[in-house]
Amino acid sequence: MEQTENATIIDSSSTTNINGKPSTSDDINDLTAQLERSANRAELIQSTEKGSTSAKNPVYVEWYGINYSISTEHKESWSNKFENSGSKLGSGKNLRTIIENVHGCANPGEVLAIMGPSGCGKTTLLNLLGDRVGSKGVQGTLTLNGHKPTKISKKFIAYCTQDDMFFPQLTVKETLSFTARLRLPREMSRHDKLKQVENTMTLLNLTKCANTTVGDQRTRGISGGERKRTNIASELLTNPSVILLDEPTTGLDSTLALELAKILKEFAVKQKKTIIMVIHQPSTQVFDSFDKLMLMADGQMVYFGERADVVDYLADQGFKCHPNFNPSDYIMELLNDNTIKQKLINAYAHKVRDDPTGKQVIEKHSRRSHTDNQLDNIILNAPVTTGRRWEATFLQQISVLTERTFKQSRKVILSRINVYYIIALTVISLIVWFRIPFAESNINDRIGNIYFNSLFWSFYPMIGAISTFPLDLIMLSKERQSRSYRLLSYYLSKQIAELPLVILSPMVYSIPVYWVSNLLPDFGRFVAYLVVILIGTLTSQSFGYFFGATLSNVQKSMAICVVFLFAFILLSGYFVKHLPTGITWMKYLSFMKYFYSLLMQTQFDSSKAQFKCAGPGTLPTGQKSVCDTGNMTSISGISILDGEGLNDLPWYINLIVLSGFCIVLRILAYYSLRKNSSRSKK
Repeated sequence: MEQTENATIIDSSSTTNINGKPSTSDDINDLTAQLERSANRAELIQSTEKGSTSAKNPVYVEWYGINYSISTEHKESWSNKFENSGSKLGSGKNLRTIIENVHGCANPGEVLAIMGPSGCGKTTLLNLLGDRVGSKGVQGTLTLNGHKPTKISKKFIAYCTQDDMFFPQLTVKETLSFTARLRLPREMSRHDKLKQVENTMTLLNLTKCANTTVGDQRTRGISGGERKRTNIASELLTNPSVILLDEPTTGLDSTLALELAKILKEFAVKQKKTIIMVIHQPSTQVFDSFDKLMLMADGQMVYFGERADVVDYLADQGFKCHPNFNPSDYIMELLNDNTIKQKLINAYAHKVRDDPTGKQVIEKHSRRSHTDNQLDNIILNAPVTTGRRWEATFLQQISVLTERTFKQSRKVILSRINVYYIIALTVISLIVWFRIPFAESNINDRIGNIYFNSLFWSFYPMIGAISTFPLDLIMLSKERQSRSYRLLSYYLSKQIAELPLVILSPMVYSIPVYWVSNLLPDFGRFVAYLVVILIGTLTSQSFGYFFGATLSNVQKSMAICVVFLFAFILLSGYFVKHLPTGITWMKYLSFMKYFYSLLMQTQFDSSKAQFKCAGPGTLPTGQKSVCDTGNMTSISGISILDGEGLNDLPWYINLIVLSGFCIVLRILAYYSLRKNSSRSKK
């Protein structure tokens, strides 16, 4: 029957087009392509309908009496404070109302569009519906199937933000695949999850850019329109019951915008999804795809009801839309006129004067309350919940997140500029410290080599780790709000994935520098030296993690980190060997003291560490040889350690303390991240 109807359409369009003129072969080809896309779209949506959560558990979203205010600080000059010292109206916090007495509802199988001028509170309302604002300053009632939202119910709600957030080094396919493996039901096989990714990419026309990196401002990647569709795809493939979209057609041309509107409409109808979107100024065809419409201005209601009735409603208020004019353009034209806007706000307020919270309006438009069937009534009022908190198990979360983090961090930590940086520094070090002799005149050169290595591998990893959590915090908050994984899974996967990447650079540098610099030619001592370098590197990274996770700001973390680092350097025992009386204990707060002491002990606390006494004329003028004070032919490494004041603690104590710094700081970083990620959700 459907094929016959399609054939009829094609036959009729082969004679005339919509303007009554004879159609060309291009018109027929375009129509055929449209019908083919429509058939493919229906088939792909149908393929995911069987396991659709929303088809089995439809969700009715209702809200009424919603008010939202934020506090703004009012600052006064010192002179005004003095003048108003006896007044209670001094500086303080004022409340600014963002949304006032807003109500509405969205039914499964329908698309609700929220429209209004910029700054009218549309996105704020969407954030409230998605429970992304918290409870502070919020009044009113929001229900899912008549019940208050819970943490578990967030799993059924997808939120596509206006600002697309991705890991820039991953491809489109990788981005969607990791999302599917984390958020699709654990009963699904990996093959089925990846198949759903392929279907979703085909549905949103992302197949051509599947293997292209997403990119960001610094890394070239997919286009803005492709980013928008990838953002929507990442939410659609998780099969949510409620989909919230903020400006989903931004960056799309008219054809793609219409195609997206059709896809969302078919998802709503065939899988009983509840779709709510904020949209600014849609085309006529996109506007006609909406079921219900909500108009806002200055945070207040202008209209709520059927989209098809809005033109008549405006005409009743004295604003008749021309038949050939796009209704959405006409609406925006009215709402951008201050006089007309205020008149429409007053008209709607008068309409619901007997129902200030809008509860009666919701009962009128919500299909949840319009059933007499007892079984249907039980289903429609069932709480939105599930038996498990996360779809992926704890080990699955760690596995997937480790793989994702490794792919993302590999291209950052081992970027071309970082690789060139390490290679250049290695070459310079090889030239400067080439084959240092075991002689008294070169002891300071040897100590300088060791201290530089401890200094560099205390500075470089710390600075690199500072930005890790602040840059991930927004993405982390987004994914955790959708109940994708535990915070502990994310944190452990970060440690596991970045471990081989972080230790690679010091190994590439230290192995050639050790042997070419002619440090102690003993393989056991070389292994010990390399292990200490790696532990010191990880400890330095731990400080970067801690500062970044605690302050959640790259610039602030960098400033604090540099201050602490210079303090650690001064207390390490290289520049100042004898601290003033009363503050000698402070050197034990510097992790660099233990790092530097350990490296020195691996090289000088050995019977093989013997340095030939300087002969006449080999030392700088005025400097006497240590051997002149006794009958010696060589200087032992132990005596050098004692002279440097680095033998006050045995090597195993230094190792335990340095390792303790590394472990404790990572634990503290986790709790700081937990605190800040919880705060970002409020």
